[in-house]
Amino acid sequence: MKIRFATPDDVAPFVEMCRVFHAMTRFAAYDYNPERVAHNLKAVIDIGQNGKGSHCFFVAEDSQGQPVGGLIGCIERHFFSDQPVASIIHYDVLPERRMGGAGLRLLTAFRKWAENRGAFEISAGVNSGAEIQKMDRFLRKLGFRQTGGNYSLMLGPVTPR
Repeated sequence: MKIRFATPDDVAPFVEMCRVFHAMTRFAAYDYNPERVAHNLKAVIDIGQNGKGSHCFFVAEDSQGQPVGGLIGCIERHFFSDQPVASIIHYDVLPERRMGGAGLRLLTAFRKWAENRGAFEISAGVNSGAEIQKMDRFLRKLGFRQTGGNYSLMLGPVTPR
């Protein structure tokens, strides 16, 4: 299992991987827009500047070089402080490739990236609505502690302007 920074060549495979993740979570109620996903993935790669910017996009790939998971994160000063906080924006591994070490390796890479930028804390929200207990156990084993909860209120379909 190899962890590396994403490149533009990863956009197309991750658009399809995100489609899988989207369908498995509470976000399945949202329309899936592959063009928007591609645009956002490209933007994260661009502003990440191969690990030197404010955002990062790590890819876990198998021994054949195929992506099996990814982690997108950022670092910014906390709202109440000048201290930087690293936050996970999106993190997932293909269902059939879970429990193979990719998830742990992605989080380890993100932690090192955050530490190298002087992060005071890593913030990880779990708002997928899927396998919450498994993620809770996994994150707690890594030293994370629960500090709140995620809530949502579906307002119904909104017509784009």
